[in-house]
Amino acid sequence: MKKNAPGLPDRPTAPEDEAVPAATSASSPAATDLGLPGLDDLLRLAGEGDQASFSAFYDATAPWVYGLASSIFASEADADEATVLTYVRVWDAAPHERFDDDSVRARHRSVLCWLEVLAHETMTRLLREDSLPEYGAGLLPDGAGAAEGGHRQPTTVLSVLTPAQFQALDLAWAGGRTYRQVAEELGIAVPTVKSRLRDAVQRVSKRYQEKFLGRSGEDDPVLHRAVTPEIAARTGTTRNFTLNLSQDLENGLAKEWADLVALDAVAGPEREELDRFLSRQGPEFTTLWRARIEGARRTVTWAFRGLAHEPPSELLDELLHRLPAQDVGMGLVDGLGPSESPDHGGTGKRPVKKWMLVVAGLLILVLGVWTIVRLIVGPDIVSAVDRAEDSFTTRQVSLTDGGSMQGHISKDQDLAYVTFAGMPSPGEGNVFQLWLFPTDGSAPHSLGTHTLEDLQDPVTFRGVERFRELVVTIEPEGGSETPTSASLGNVDLVHQVTQGPIYGGHPNSTPAPSEEGDEG
Repeated sequence: MKKNAPGLPDRPTAPEDEAVPAATSASSPAATDLGLPGLDDLLRLAGEGDQASFSAFYDATAPWVYGLASSIFASEADADEATVLTYVRVWDAAPHERFDDDSVRARHRSVLCWLEVLAHETMTRLLREDSLPEYGAGLLPDGAGAAEGGHRQPTTVLSVLTPAQFQALDLAWAGGRTYRQVAEELGIAVPTVKSRLRDAVQRVSKRYQEKFLGRSGEDDPVLHRAVTPEIAARTGTTRNFTLNLSQDLENGLAKEWADLVALDAVAGPEREELDRFLSRQGPEFTTLWRARIEGARRTVTWAFRGLAHEPPSELLDELLHRLPAQDVGMGLVDGLGPSESPDHGGTGKRPVKKWMLVVAGLLILVLGVWTIVRLIVGPDIVSAVDRAEDSFTTRQVSLTDGGSMQGHISKDQDLAYVTFAGMPSPGEGNVFQLWLFPTDGSAPHSLGTHTLEDLQDPVTFRGVERFRELVVTIEPEGGSETPTSASLGNVDLVHQVTQGPIYGGHPNSTPAPSEEGDEG
């Protein structure tokens, strides 16, 4: 049964469109591939009082939480405290949270989304009120307020927005402002800010659906809302936001306010008014409202994943110091081996033996190495590429069997990642296999096999300078030593074909090849 701890936001769940077969390939970055617990397992064990599992959970996720705190708070001490308080709330909520999505990868995404939503709600409350329910007031050591906004550049994902939309969305999410604070800071009208935030969320949601859910070809969702003065005069209604919430609700914009709520951009009194409005609606409306909030939160947390930043090393010690004395790690040991019947003495606790502590220590060490590898080979490469000054995006390559792929490259960092959209199934018994072809003409290097599910996330790699192109083929399940089928398409890793700076980067000076020089 899914339930949340009192006072915590609703947990977004993976949409039905993301449900995929539970099987994953050997190259998938799933915890079960290494026989180690995933984030959902670590959170469950933490909910049973296991501090070792909680520490491992913190190590695997803290860069995202601390990165968000650093973007919201002006003071480093305030960011540190907000991060610690977020994880204290995670500890308290852990016994009530269960993630039962169909696949390991979907559960991993759901946990990260839930954590980022909880972190954002915690931090915006601290920023505005310096208090948390059940934790007291006056919690921030400096109380220095919000960090200065407006200095970030849009990543590839957020480049679908107009500059005005990005500016508003960045201040609301990465800056922790309410929509009224955004309007005041930018010096523009409140209805305009509400429209920009709604449109920004919907456009990024469309990007998410195109890249990871295979939905493409739909019109821009913003254009569907255009209402001319003539239509408004004829119907007596308008689809435009006004200065106050009551008028917006009367004009039928209640569902559109869900996007603002998802951003934590609505202050307390208006949120209470919305709650009263929802209490008067039927279950169908309430379900649609919550689904829109969950979808918006999943999209926005994904779009701002580049905020990751490594926290101070002493922060974990401070966090553990605030937790009650609990099991020091036996839950992690139990979670990796066969379960045993509890003692019949009534407590259900087993005596801790020295050899068990040694095993727990070794397992925690292995788990720590594993989480570091996952961070390096996963989202951190995406963040590093997106933040690099020389970062550029290749042309979008249409694949012969359908779908497309696009490269994102930083030669200074010697890192790259490839994103896929609208990919078809490789067919029963087959998988996609990615190959890196060296510049010296030697045999290709395999980037592993990938299921359709795997390609919903970026595929990352290092050593870009050594390779000239990335090629995709379809191979039998288990993969091949060398490509055995025709290339579906290739990404040029050497030449930049996009024009001008890309999200703060600079054009690559390497000339593009002629059409005759392209290889299929």
